Amino acid sequence: MDARLTMHSEGEGLEGLEYGNAWALRSPLQPSSNWFVGDHPAIPPHSLRFLSHGGPGGQGGDLVCGLAVKWFEHQPGDDPSWGQAKPLSSGRTLSLLVGPGAFELRFRQGERGCRLVLDQPGDFALWGEGLEHSWRALQPSAVLTVRWSPAIESADGAVVRPGEP
Repeated sequence: MDARLTMHSEGEGLEGLEYGNAWALRSPLQPSSNWFVGDHPAIPPHSLRFLSHGGPGGQGGDLVCGLAVKWFEHQPGDDPSWGQAKPLSSGRTLSLLVGPGAFELRFRQGERGCRLVLDQPGDFALWGEGLEHSWRALQPSAVLTVRWSPAIESADGAVVRPGEP
């Protein structure tokens, strides 16, 4: 497989948006492992892809809530309204092209925008809160989408879930 560093992109880099190819992130020091989201030495702690496994008070467990996973076979003839007028992003969302295809994602943050085309297996986009987004299939595309909200540990060790006081 030809590993590329990024898929086709146009526009400005936006805060809260990471993209690339999962295979290209594979460490040559650990060729049998390719964890690209989670708590792993190859994932920088400042990355949107990093999730702490420390849990509250170091007790273990993920500080994540609202996990949802979707697999969808998108077609160029899909109803255009499916990918338009999406609500403002909250939490984190990962879309990963899992086979051949071409899947366009557009992001806006105020006046700034970015267009990505996932066109190689393993191409992904991961975005956080506050981004407007839309999508459309340019070719038949199997896309795995995962959404979650990072929970936050308060100073007293309690887990605060997004939307709770």
